[in-house]
Amino acid sequence: MAAEGLLAEYPELRPFVLPNVRLTGIRIGAGAYGSVEEVAVPGAICAAKKIHDIFLDRSEIPAAEIRRATAQFVRECQLISTLDHQNIVKFLGVAFFPGSRLPALVMERLLTSLHDLLDPETDPPPPPNTPKPFFPLSLKCSILHNVACGLAYLHERTPPVIHRDLSARNVLLNSGMVAKIVDLGVARIVPRMRTAATMTKGPGASVYMPPEASAPAKSNAQKSKYDASIDVFSLGVVAIFTIGEVFPCDPVAATYLDEETGLLVARTELQRRAEYMRHVNEQLRASGQLRGDHPLIRLIQQCLHNGPHKRPSIREVLRLLEEARAGARDSGWEEVQAAQTQPRNQSSERDLQSRVQELQQQLQSRNQENADLQSSVQELHSRNQAKDRELAEARQQLRQKEEELARQGAELTRAEETIRREHQQLRQKEEEVQSSRQQLISSQRRETELVQAKDRELREKVSLLTRKEREPAETQQQLRQKEEQLRSSEALVADFQKTLQQRDSEPTQRTKTQSSLLPTAIPHSTQVNIKPRKLTVQCHRKKTAPCEMFRGSATTDGRFAYFTPRDSNSVYQYECSTEKWEELPSCPYQNSRLVIIDRELTAVGGYDGSYTNKLYTLRQRKWVEKYPPMNTARSDTAVVTTSDGEHLIVIGGYVGGVSWTATVELFQVKSRRWYQLTDLPQPLQFPSATICGDLVHVVGLGDDGYSCSLAALPSSDKPIPPQSIPHLISWKPLPPLPLTRSTAATLCGQLVLIGGDRSGSPVNSIHQLVDGQWVEIGSMTSRRYDCLVASPSPDKIIIVGGVGAEDSVEECVVV
Repeated sequence: MAAEGLLAEYPELRPFVLPNVRLTGIRIGAGAYGSVEEVAVPGAICAAKKIHDIFLDRSEIPAAEIRRATAQFVRECQLISTLDHQNIVKFLGVAFFPGSRLPALVMERLLTSLHDLLDPETDPPPPPNTPKPFFPLSLKCSILHNVACGLAYLHERTPPVIHRDLSARNVLLNSGMVAKIVDLGVARIVPRMRTAATMTKGPGASVYMPPEASAPAKSNAQKSKYDASIDVFSLGVVAIFTIGEVFPCDPVAATYLDEETGLLVARTELQRRAEYMRHVNEQLRASGQLRGDHPLIRLIQQCLHNGPHKRPSIREVLRLLEEARAGARDSGWEEVQAAQTQPRNQSSERDLQSRVQELQQQLQSRNQENADLQSSVQELHSRNQAKDRELAEARQQLRQKEEELARQGAELTRAEETIRREHQQLRQKEEEVQSSRQQLISSQRRETELVQAKDRELREKVSLLTRKEREPAETQQQLRQKEEQLRSSEALVADFQKTLQQRDSEPTQRTKTQSSLLPTAIPHSTQVNIKPRKLTVQCHRKKTAPCEMFRGSATTDGRFAYFTPRDSNSVYQYECSTEKWEELPSCPYQNSRLVIIDRELTAVGGYDGSYTNKLYTLRQRKWVEKYPPMNTARSDTAVVTTSDGEHLIVIGGYVGGVSWTATVELFQVKSRRWYQLTDLPQPLQFPSATICGDLVHVVGLGDDGYSCSLAALPSSDKPIPPQSIPHLISWKPLPPLPLTRSTAATLCGQLVLIGGDRSGSPVNSIHQLVDGQWVEIGSMTSRRYDCLVASPSPDKIIIVGGVGAEDSVEECVVV
């Protein structure tokens, strides 16, 4: 595993990487997974712990074992990097060495370990019966006190840290005989000190482990439950070794066979270590102190208790050490022991002091060599910096030349692109002019056909009225009403024909600004409000829609009706005379609202992962942004245009979450300005709106509805003064709707409601507002609510889909 690969897998190691670290070739020690090597860092000699290279290169070692060793190493780095205590070995960082697959853990270099101090391994071995060096009790108590302070620092952290591998080899000493704890490779952070945590069985050396860490496994996970008292037990074993100066090999078996009963009897931990406890009291007998026990016997007995919760806490251990040290001073035991053992240990003490001085001289020599090496490295670094500067200057010159060539190439590319773009624009303009001419011709033809069709309808109605004149006298009043309706329609047709004649007389230059024009719609209402009168309608089934539609949007230009279902961006065109359906290019957003602006199909608002305030117009079968966006992004809104086509009104809509807005915006088509009008009294869900003369009516899912007058709106080419905006419209409530979930529409200038919901069931009724009362004027062939409605002519509407009717289509006409 390369250095960069390891840093990519464990990025938390990157801040700890030390540069310019060199191995000196001296091995300090070795463990199960790694070794401790002496290294030279700038200004000091340190120690580095690294994984055995041979261990990682053995093919028979499972990958999981290698990953476990790697994770343990990374965990140790992360843990000791947060520790800062005088009795914890100081962590400096990590370093990578050539040929090694893992980094080394760099820490301060100490003199020796407690194990090597008490039981040194000399080469060659000393002669038999050679006396050991004398270590005063105060030094032993001080070392144990240092170890206890380090454990207290770990146990009292938040969260606490358990060492789990405390031994004499993991206690290091500096030249001043200050003890420091090292090797936290199997340490673990636990939530609480006294809460037993499930951990891996037997984490450290078995000699130092309490019975709960060596208990038989209950599952394949090999887990045991223990807490911070494991470190207190290990400290008791370290104390036996320190006081008795005999390494505690594996104790006797935990059970023995009772000859009298023939049963296995359990031994306590103190009984298993009775042989080593004797060495402690033998020192008392050798010193002449025949009464009482060693001052640390009480501490050792409490630390080695079988029950984890009966062992003292680390703070109690510190107190007992202080008491033991004070008791030794009061009893004079230490002075007696020193006086009796000093003659036979003077030579050993001199040897120890000589050894300490020799080690100190070696450290000084290593530091001097490292300083010389650092000076050489700095000199080489200075030379490399000079070479790097020369190379950087050469690279800078080359880079400048490359940039100059790149700028020249970019200028040529831009010139070519400009010429190509100009040619393309000229071709597009030619195509637009040709397309506009064809569209104008086609539009005029369709408008002529539409006028002829309306003329035929009027003739048929006149013929029908003629036949009606022969009916009994009681029907004459109804005939007079029909005649008034016909005269109003004839006046509308005459006005429309006059408009066509005026437009045909305009210069043909106008075609250059009109592309993809849709057929002109016959106005649905006049500028004045028609006096309410009760209508009578009939509905007929038509060819079904290409898909199910409900709660969507619909609009019409007279010849065609346009529909888009909810939760879809599909748009369908319906030819009213032939009942032919055609799918148009998909709208950029779902839940948009369709409207005709300047004889072009336009989609207002919508949602596609986010809500939009944009307007898209269909031109040459492409949706383009022709008009400026609204002030508020929304979907499922209600839109209407005034009869003169100069104003677009956007009412309410959905703005996300559970929020429906009551805002109303006005768009002037000629001046291309948006204005914020008076809000609705309350938000309406899924509003539908229609316009009757100069009145706008809007209804929602419930039985609430509102209306306002547009008589105060100025011309579209004049800006609206800000002070007059609050007085343009005023919303008034409609009478409570007869049904919920109805769709608003206009028939012969009158407000009607199509379908609805009564107690959760769709209804086929059609209601009209007459003199402030809702009156049923007819019924559809299918029951439905949340349907889509378009009105291609003043006396006819197209009803599509809805809940309960799915894809059915009906035509509703006034009779």
